[in-house]
Amino acid sequence: MGESLTLEVRNAHEAIAPAGQKAERWLAGKGASPKAVYLALLALEELVTNCIKYAYDDAAEHTIAVELAIEESAAGPELRITVVDDGRPFDPLEAPPPDLTSKAEDRQIGGLGLFLLREMADGIAYERRGGTNRTTLTKRME
Repeated sequence: MGESLTLEVRNAHEAIAPAGQKAERWLAGKGASPKAVYLALLALEELVTNCIKYAYDDAAEHTIAVELAIEESAAGPELRITVVDDGRPFDPLEAPPPDLTSKAEDRQIGGLGLFLLREMADGIAYERRGGTNRTTLTKRME
């Protein structure tokens, strides 16, 4: 296999939906499972939105790279989603889990998307490299 698609998404909310549509078409053409497609679209929405809201100290245009790759692993085909941005350092693995015990209206806003990504992915990793954040999620293509 070893096929990939790289999307360059500018740091604007209106850039997310067209990128998601391209990702969904590409994944459908590769026979990705509904769970893998859902994770990819959620990762694109959540991680790019977080970059737009919190990653940059300026109003300049930035490009957030989202790579989707289908690779063969010991467990079979796997989707790898890598999001790379040049914003301030942020490790999503260090984000505290949301309070799921309180009523929805009493909870603090935020954190649920990252929680869902961590729960749905088979693997998640973060590294800061060369002034960029690299968040990688994996999902078996079951």
